[in-house]
Amino acid sequence: MIESMVTAIAANLDAILDGKEPTAEATWNAVCLADFGDGGVAFVAQPQIPPRNVNWAASGKWVHFAKIGFEKYFLRKVRKGESEPFYEKLALHVMGIKKLRF
Repeated sequence: MIESMVTAIAANLDAILDGKEPTAEATWNAVCLADFGDGGVAFVAQPQIPPRNVNWAASGKWVHFAKIGFEKYFLRKVRKGESEPFYEKLALHVMGIKKLRF
């Protein structure tokens, strides 16, 4: 959700600097891995605020390992200065998750 809002701000700033009207709007879709020590909960909510079109949740020990993997991936991405690699954009597209609404 936060990435969606920041992406909308960046797209709108780009439009304003080009002398155009800002049209990007955040979708409020949420993808979350909540780690609780040895376990956790993963959920997808589209949009985050009800009524939702998609509402999925799962829990278990696998979420803890998924969170560790995501943290390593995210920190590597930040160190390399990549905002959204093509494979991340492709994965979200395959899952039907959009960051922006125009």
